[in-house]
Amino acid sequence: MVNAFSRFFVFLIVYSVSCNADAYAQLSAVHDFNRVDNVLLINENSDTLLFPFAGGLNSCQFANLDINLDGIDDVLVFDRHGNRILPFIVTPSPSLKLVYAPAYVSLFPPLEQWMQGIDYNHDGKKDLFTYTTGGIKVYRNDSDASLKFTQVTYPFLFSLQGTTLTNILVTYADYPAIADVDGDGDVDVLTFWGLGSFVEWHKNTSVERFGNADSLTFEKSSSCWGHFAEGNENNMVVLDTCAASNQVKDASSEISDDPKHTGSTLLLNDLNADGKPDLTIGDVDFNTLIHLTNGGTLADAKMTSQTMDFPNAANPVNMNTFPAAMLVDVNNDGQKDLLISPFDPSLIKGENYKSVELYWNNGTNAQPVYNPVSESFIQEEMLDLGSGAYPTFFDYNGDGLTDILFGNYGYSDTCMYSPESGLVCTFTSKIALLLNTGTLQQPVFTLVDRNIAQLDTLQLQSLIPSVADLDGDGDMDLVCGNSKGKLVYCENIAMSGQPADFKLIDPAWQSIDVGDFSAPQLFDLDQDGLFDLVCGKRNGTISFYKNTGSTAVAKFTLVTEMLGSVDVTNTQLSNYGYSVPCFYKDRQGKTVLFSGSEFGDIFVYDQIDNNLNGNFHFLGTLPGNSEGWRTGVAFGNLNNDTLTDMLIGNYAGGSGLFYGKSDKIFGIDNEIRSRYSALLISPNPARTEVSISSESEFQLAPAAIRICGMDGKTIRQFSQLELPFLMDISGIKNGIYLLTLCTNKGIMTAKLVICR
Repeated sequence: MVNAFSRFFVFLIVYSVSCNADAYAQLSAVHDFNRVDNVLLINENSDTLLFPFAGGLNSCQFANLDINLDGIDDVLVFDRHGNRILPFIVTPSPSLKLVYAPAYVSLFPPLEQWMQGIDYNHDGKKDLFTYTTGGIKVYRNDSDASLKFTQVTYPFLFSLQGTTLTNILVTYADYPAIADVDGDGDVDVLTFWGLGSFVEWHKNTSVERFGNADSLTFEKSSSCWGHFAEGNENNMVVLDTCAASNQVKDASSEISDDPKHTGSTLLLNDLNADGKPDLTIGDVDFNTLIHLTNGGTLADAKMTSQTMDFPNAANPVNMNTFPAAMLVDVNNDGQKDLLISPFDPSLIKGENYKSVELYWNNGTNAQPVYNPVSESFIQEEMLDLGSGAYPTFFDYNGDGLTDILFGNYGYSDTCMYSPESGLVCTFTSKIALLLNTGTLQQPVFTLVDRNIAQLDTLQLQSLIPSVADLDGDGDMDLVCGNSKGKLVYCENIAMSGQPADFKLIDPAWQSIDVGDFSAPQLFDLDQDGLFDLVCGKRNGTISFYKNTGSTAVAKFTLVTEMLGSVDVTNTQLSNYGYSVPCFYKDRQGKTVLFSGSEFGDIFVYDQIDNNLNGNFHFLGTLPGNSEGWRTGVAFGNLNNDTLTDMLIGNYAGGSGLFYGKSDKIFGIDNEIRSRYSALLISPNPARTEVSISSESEFQLAPAAIRICGMDGKTIRQFSQLELPFLMDISGIKNGIYLLTLCTNKGIMTAKLVICR
């Protein structure tokens, strides 16, 4: 597989920094951000990634569709692990490029489980077919001056089956073939019978009834299209059966008397240029594709031979489980290329790090010749950490620049199948380090290690990191949650002034156990100068452990298992919430909570300070669901402005990066913000001392000053001061801090950067 392939024609252009319009309206009520896609990220192979913060990929489908309405088909990507839509614009000249264009996401209708782009009415615009409960939903492409879709099925596609008009059943675990099966000009549907074994043909009667293809009127024309049956306990195909009915004729014992269907993918194609559609099948729990050759006719397909080494014996598909095949022209040469990606709806099965195989078509559409060129098409140009991405900011090497630690659910290792338990896949979680090798104003991230502290040896899933100085030695230690609900403690044993060096001390630290999927954050919640422990968990609530120890020896005592009455579970969709809390101090010095959740929404709460025994005030949600499922949030300052920046990680293994907007800061309007600008800190960045003064009436009042980290811990505080005040900061390590000035006239806060 050749990584260089995609780099030949894919090039990053910052096409837009817009977010989903509807969700953005909610977001601006609590915090304003701009998505940024021009921050550089260099991978471990020293390649500068082209789409670093596009969010990763797991289980994808692809389609050609003219997204920017320039008359050229672009590439639309849909990842079912989060129902994420990723538009890529094709620019054929002066050189061929793919351009990530997230601004178009808000123009697409909601898609769920699977997607296909098909021009069913022959108007030159690809329509969208997707899953809905019980079958298939269709959105007609009505684009004119802008991209526009209209739902034309209510609630799903119907088919006349005998004398009854009912839904064409397609389960969430099935990927149907939607194409012109009989060559009459309108699109038909092939899908497995609800109980398995046999493929149904739902014939579109639009041409026959109306003389054109602009309608979606179906009738079931065959209960056993292709005259074959598939095993219910495996992927064995028995040919020459179903001669007159659904009864199996001369079939092996592999076709059981108790059929049950668990999921299949179908691709209709004609590989041998004989004008008859052949069929390629993928199955849940199996790693290959079976190709069936049609020896029948257009009106009566009959599969007469099969091969297990599709697309060819030299380079067959071999994916951990449940491959889905798609034909998409990815390089704008007019020939349909072959893309393979896992289709398993389970979040704990299948490939996740190299999960998009691309075979270049070096032949023609009539007689394709497929050659493998990439195991991770588009994905290889993103930060992709397998499944799950849980970020936290801190200065790893003490250079004054903000670095990133990323935990994950895990990288897919192996999958083993047994008739008793089905397919069982193993995942190994690791902590990745991205060093900031840029400047204070312009970060550049370099992925230097995917496995710091070698925590993969623990064979855990869902390592979620948090850092704090827990032993009073002046450096940051590491605590990680995991799927077992316990905490892993690593001490930073680096010498003073050296980069962090985490050593595993205890995989079940302080006997803390929150149940399942612990998601810790170390934060001085009660403002007593000691780091407390807040911990998200699978049930959607947050536990609070007060630090009853000292700066030298942390000891955590459970206060409540439902802090602030926070519960991020969407009970209409799940029994679980997978809360991942992120507390931080806003510019007014107030504590705010952002929590990730199972289905991606970021829940925002305030009224936390001096209210740890009460109910936090729910402000609303950020549009995290557009970023994917099982989100995790981190806040920091990456470009040395006055605003807070944000990373949102998701289950596809990547993250979205957002800079704070300049026109609003957490609901603070320009008038109030002008009072902030009256707080003067000089020099800033600073080395050993700073002068603090004010241009306003604050200058005349007795003042109190507090310096705290983004984690809420108070670093220094003074009272009964006169301004200007010269402060010694030589004992404070490099980093970004909040400096708050309090007088009887009010409160001002500004950022202090210490960099030596």
